[in-house]
Amino acid sequence: MKIVSILALTIISILFGAHPAIAAKLNVVHGIDGRDLALGQSLPVDIAVNGTCSLTGVTFKQSALVELSPATYTITVHLSDGACSQAPVITKAVTVEEGSNSFSAVASLSSTGTPQLVVFNNSRELFLPSAVTVRHLAKAGPVFVKFSSRELARSQTKRIRNGKSSSLLVLTDKLQYTANIQASASGGAIARKTGVGARKFTIHNIVGSQANGFSIITERLSP
Repeated sequence: MKIVSILALTIISILFGAHPAIAAKLNVVHGIDGRDLALGQSLPVDIAVNGTCSLTGVTFKQSALVELSPATYTITVHLSDGACSQAPVITKAVTVEEGSNSFSAVASLSSTGTPQLVVFNNSRELFLPSAVTVRHLAKAGPVFVKFSSRELARSQTKRIRNGKSSSLLVLTDKLQYTANIQASASGGAIARKTGVGARKFTIHNIVGSQANGFSIITERLSP
């Protein structure tokens, strides 16, 4: 009887006892073409988390992974001097939720050209790792994403606004696809990405502007 009681208490402690929080991976992406701010294209920046200078000299199209435990953090982006001592260009409160292990934070421009840090909870939004996602983070109004492939019965066209995303569900990791980003539903492509579906989060971030050209920064993150 005593053994049964001890076993029951052990199971209860495992199920309901306190467990250490698992750190989430935050992928920080630099998606601002400096020319859109009348600066050099590479636009090196430093990034601080709760006042601690965590990343320095990050340039346009680069990304870096940071591990954060569940909590709310203040992230600031500064023109680079190697010490995060310049006045912040972007300040953003970011909440890392328990149970979510993958986030993306993209330094980008709003539709009107204001620097911003847009945070996506990949664990919540990309519940299928075989989804291919396009995120609109360029200095532009709404764009249309047209997904096509030989395996699809017909192409899929979706309208997305700045700071939002659209996904194509890929039922096989062998599916070849093309994503055309268009200014209008029937217009020509302003950017294009081709690829093969994979068992990872595949994210294509549209950045830049019409004035200086659109670019696509791709993230491939483990689910």
